[in-house]
Amino acid sequence: MDVLSRFESESVDCVITDPPYGTGANTVAGRLASPVSKYRSSGVKSSLPSIAGDSMLPEAWAEMITSIMRHALRVCRSGANALWFCDWRGYPSLMRIAGSVGWGIKGLLIWDKGKGTRPFKNGFRAQTELILWTRKGSLTDRDPPVYLDGVFAHRTPVRIHHMTEKPVALMRELVEICPPGGVVLDPFQGSGTTGVAALQSGRRYIGVECVSEYHGIACRRLEEAAKP
Repeated sequence: MDVLSRFESESVDCVITDPPYGTGANTVAGRLASPVSKYRSSGVKSSLPSIAGDSMLPEAWAEMITSIMRHALRVCRSGANALWFCDWRGYPSLMRIAGSVGWGIKGLLIWDKGKGTRPFKNGFRAQTELILWTRKGSLTDRDPPVYLDGVFAHRTPVRIHHMTEKPVALMRELVEICPPGGVVLDPFQGSGTTGVAALQSGRRYIGVECVSEYHGIACRRLEEAAKP
């Protein structure tokens, strides 16, 4: 929030980010559990640094997300799109907060993580994550126009950089919503996967991360992705 407050207004073309979900359970104790305990069952290396902002009371999480969404709206240009990862528990709150600060709600995208995800006895596989699609103001002209998918099938990667690491191939598809050469902002950078995809596609990138270990990992990955 401190970093975003220093950005110039209307200086960013797109926001793509994976904020802390602040859920992981239907009880307060579950929400406050450490990220290591939440994500270890998903093949996460226990040696990876923890995630800041994931173990919070719902009210504290909502206050954090509200502030970030308000800052992001200010720094985005008119017509800019913003994509916010979430899970099914957090989606209603995320959508309500986005609308309350002034983002236009455009739709819901689906990440299909494939059959390698966790099955439930006598139930359904936890196979998807959600992406809230929002926009600042009205659609602006873009030449050539793009027509993008709304469901993205990519297996969960082997998480060697971050506890909730996303596939680069998935992010490569999502950054296409940003105009060519435009600036992609990720206020919850993590290990920098969004930035890697942005740089690989010829776009510019700004990432913000408060966990120093992940910041270092992201810088190394971004330096590699920026090489000719």
